[in-house]
This record gives sequence, C-alpha cells and structure tokens, in this order.
Amino acid sequence: MAQTTKVLGIGNLVRQDEGVGIHLLRLLAGKLPPEIELIDGGTMGFPLLSIIETADRLLILDAVETNRAPGEIAVWHDDQVPYFFASKMSVHQVSFADILTLAKFNDAYPTHIAVVGIQPHILDWGTELSDVVSRVLPQAVERVEEILRQWTMDN
Repeated sequence: MAQTTKVLGIGNLVRQDEGVGIHLLRLLAGKLPPEIELIDGGTMGFPLLSIIETADRLLILDAVETNRAPGEIAVWHDDQVPYFFASKMSVHQVSFADILTLAKFNDAYPTHIAVVGIQPHILDWGTELSDVVSRVLPQAVERVEEILRQWTMDN
C-alpha cells in the first residue's frame, strides 16, 4: 500500500505573519506531485485529528516563536515535533499539541512528521506578510522540497 504524504499549513491569515503556513502552502500548490495532499488547516484545532491519523508522513507549515531573528526558518523532525508544539504560545498551537497527543494515544501517529516554521516579525491585524517573512518563502519552499525528497528516498 502506498504511503500517504500530507502537507498541512496552519495559521491565522488575518494576523499577518501568523498566516505564513497558509501562504507557504499556497506557494507549493502545483509544484508538488499530485499524490501529496495539501491541506489548509487554518486555525481548525481538533478537526485536524483525522488528517493526522490518516497520514503516514505529515509535514506541518507554521509560524513559530523560537526567539530567533524574524524570518528565520526552523525545521523539526519526528520526536522533536510534539515538544516544539507543546512549548508554543498561541490558541491554535496549544490545541494542535493536544491533537498530536491524541493521535499518539490512539496509536495513529504518522511514521514521519516534520515542521517547517518561520519566526514571525509582525502579528498585527492584516492579511499581508511582513517583508522580512515574505523574502524567506522561497528558502522555506526549498526546505519543504528537501524533506519530501528525503521521505521519498526512505520509502
């Protein structure tokens, strides 16, 4: 049976850089093979459980608070991911940590999971990304493609 690979963008599109995961997801549309499912998770929360539980490989795109320079890209793999989400300070991310815990408890956790996150610069109301975050989107796309290539080679 074929491995299911899903790319999940999460974030709030009306809080500027908080929506970077969705913006990044949109840039990937049409660039990835059709068997890779792209999902706009917005700020859903618990409805994402079935998406997680039905993925063999899950790549999450999000704004991340890492106390790094604005626009810096961070990547976490496998066991690093739940710890990372548990330490974040945002409504959708706290519930996302709960969702990951539930998937693990249900023994339906992805075999491979990764996060490509970008340190936000501006979280004010607005729909446009800050310039510093916009400039790193091409690099973030490259990181996503690297992870997906590695997962394909591991298959």
